[in-house]
Amino acid sequence: MISLMDDPIDRARHAARVGKMMRGFRQQGSEDAGRHRRRKLLDIIETFMRVPPVTIDVPRIVWRDLYHAAASIAAMNVDWDSRCGPLIAASNDHLKCRIGWTAARKNIRRLAEYGLIIPHCLAGNGKRFLGSRKNGDRSDASGWSLAPLLLLEDYLTELAATEKALAEQNLILPNEIRKATSSAYRLLRPFEQGHPWADKVRKKLDAISAARRTCQRRKGSTIAIRVLSRLAEVAARLLDRLSERIALAEIASLTPPGDTRVRRDDHHQYSPEEALESVYGLAEGACRQEPHEVQTTSDADRAKQEAANACKNALVSADPNDVYGIKRSGFVWADALALFPFIDGMVNIGRQPGLSELHAVARVCQIGQATTARASAILGTEIALLCALITGHHLASGQIRKTPDAYMQALVRRARSGELNLGHTLLGRRKTVFGQGDTRASNMRISVQPSMH
Repeated sequence: MISLMDDPIDRARHAARVGKMMRGFRQQGSEDAGRHRRRKLLDIIETFMRVPPVTIDVPRIVWRDLYHAAASIAAMNVDWDSRCGPLIAASNDHLKCRIGWTAARKNIRRLAEYGLIIPHCLAGNGKRFLGSRKNGDRSDASGWSLAPLLLLEDYLTELAATEKALAEQNLILPNEIRKATSSAYRLLRPFEQGHPWADKVRKKLDAISAARRTCQRRKGSTIAIRVLSRLAEVAARLLDRLSERIALAEIASLTPPGDTRVRRDDHHQYSPEEALESVYGLAEGACRQEPHEVQTTSDADRAKQEAANACKNALVSADPNDVYGIKRSGFVWADALALFPFIDGMVNIGRQPGLSELHAVARVCQIGQATTARASAILGTEIALLCALITGHHLASGQIRKTPDAYMQALVRRARSGELNLGHTLLGRRKTVFGQGDTRASNMRISVQPSMH
């Protein structure tokens, strides 16, 4: 486990344990094995630098410093498979010029407090140097070693898989289902009156939405992830069939029997297939494909492709939108009263709180109006409201030493510098209130019929 070690005695014991375990590595490692391990760990650390994990309390700034050091300073592949481990042996000036560490001792101390680096033959005056590189010998080197990363390889791999599962359960798959059902509801709205098939479709959409809410509340459940994945496929398929049915019905109503107008399939201006052949001569200079080489797609296939592209874009853009890990922790505003009971009977927080709720909580928690406004401008209203709720929770528990206003200002500063992990705090509160298994998750099995009548 990666945790904060404030006591120097704990850090010394940790360094001794790591040094003892590193004896299992060879004195001089393999270039290929070191390159493979370095790439694997750097990929994981880079992901955590952009989106810090919520299952452990390690802020983003720690992952950022670790990535910069591992990628640019301790970058010799052979050291990633050797007994000494990758070394940070550069001087303060080199660290400042290369990775922007203006206070290198502070950055190194922060990594050491989380047990991610240990001293390696550190000189008494604190000077760092790599020494001779002959035959891969590091006995005369002095600095800090990233050897704990080599021992944490399996743990970090499992942690990345856990965070990915949380993102799929609480962020990616629910968003896919929500987009498909919202589009289907919007298409179905004009057909609510006088169309029996629309009632059946609405019932299926309601069942999909209810199943999404139920599975989303289960913490880290692989079964829930599989169900959500199936629900996403069902919702996308239902949207495609609904779009196709409405489109066909619209075409039939526009061309009633006995109509003398030119049909869509018989005119090049309205038929995609005919249009490709008729305009080929004009597009000859821009497109070198023959007419028979151009692939035509139906409306249903085009809708599927657009849905797939939307899902792909959601996968790419989901992580940057959840920098603080709030969505991946499973938090919803409906849980605010249960997680922060001090607001019961004092502040009513709805599903989409705003500035009025933020200032109401700030007044209850004795936070100044100027601090509240500054937090809202810097972090946004919802993030500032969560910080105010956390401040009020610690105030009600008697854990604030100075004033709530000073504590709120400290949270804002930590959030700006990347030292605040809101997702981990919310995940811890949910586990404390609801337990490991979510008591709100219903055991009722909701079935979705595969066909649409």
